[in-house]
Amino acid sequence: MVIGYRLLPYGLSRKKTSLEAGRLLKQLVAQETGVTVTDISLQKGDNGAPQLSISGTNVYCSISHKNNFVVAAYSAEYPIGVDVENLESDKDYLRIREHYSNAFLHGVTTKEAFFYRWTLAEAYAKASGQPLLEVLAQPFEPTDNLHYTTISNFLVCTYVDSNKDKFQRPKVILL
Repeated sequence: MVIGYRLLPYGLSRKKTSLEAGRLLKQLVAQETGVTVTDISLQKGDNGAPQLSISGTNVYCSISHKNNFVVAAYSAEYPIGVDVENLESDKDYLRIREHYSNAFLHGVTTKEAFFYRWTLAEAYAKASGQPLLEVLAQPFEPTDNLHYTTISNFLVCTYVDSNKDKFQRPKVILL
């Protein structure tokens, strides 16, 4: 499992930022596997999630972007989800926290704790294929299948949907 990230120039549209996240994923895969970018196919699935194929073999992947930060992850073995949030965001976390305080966000009392739990919810939803609102409506279950990385003022959460006994820390690369 490998994670790549990149800071982009400020002011790019959401669409351009999303395209850059896809380019980042392809570059990451090419660099880590040795295949050429032309052997990597990235499509959008019916649910909007990226679908990655390397030389005709489907591989698990996830991308996320916030402001000028893009992150991509892939795993040949397990479904993977990644999410990024700006820790300095003015997101109305109190309103969101209150709405889900009896479920996934139960026990969250600070803005920092909110962002840790929120990025986990998003990463878990991506890896499991469950809609985010369904994840948020469930009680929080502590797990070891995750990894947090803080880069500048951005928090990145990676979740792997695996029953494996020991979660292996992902390789994180600036591209």
